[in-house]
Amino acid sequence: MKKLSAAFAGIVVCGLMATPVYAQVMGFNGKWSINHEKSQGPLAATEILTYVVTADEEHYIVDEVEKDGRKFNTEYRAKFDGKEYANKNLVTGAVNYVKIRKVFDRVEQLTNIRHVKGTDGKDESQITGYYIRVLSLDGKSITSTLTNAEGQVTAVRVFDKVEDGAKPKG
Repeated sequence: MKKLSAAFAGIVVCGLMATPVYAQVMGFNGKWSINHEKSQGPLAATEILTYVVTADEEHYIVDEVEKDGRKFNTEYRAKFDGKEYANKNLVTGAVNYVKIRKVFDRVEQLTNIRHVKGTDGKDESQITGYYIRVLSLDGKSITSTLTNAEGQVTAVRVFDKVEDGAKPKG
């Protein structure tokens, strides 16, 4: 009986090891529209987030129209590996950087970074702010809290999941 239990335990352990572990927040997948009623701070007239998340990376695209009509579009592809990834402004071509990390199963922290020349003439990373993104328990909304480099909250934005075929609200 002990041999059978040990063999069964070995099979269970091997099965667990073979199960893929997703570092990314898979629930972020899809299209998300700003909910103006639930959000606070400076907001665009419309803002649509698109996440394409795989086991290896998060591809994030933001399509935004400011209240004065200016467009703001950026995108990045990043992993939860502590490295900096380019975040390109698709309107101006400017590039900043992001670093993302998983905090909990439904929570990620994004660090916004710009590169500046140091006194030695080499590029240095300078943190400009953070986003804490929390996926709701039901998977129907994301709350994104923005803070500046000093940790002061500058905005809280709530995004609602856009169901397939539905027109985004924002």
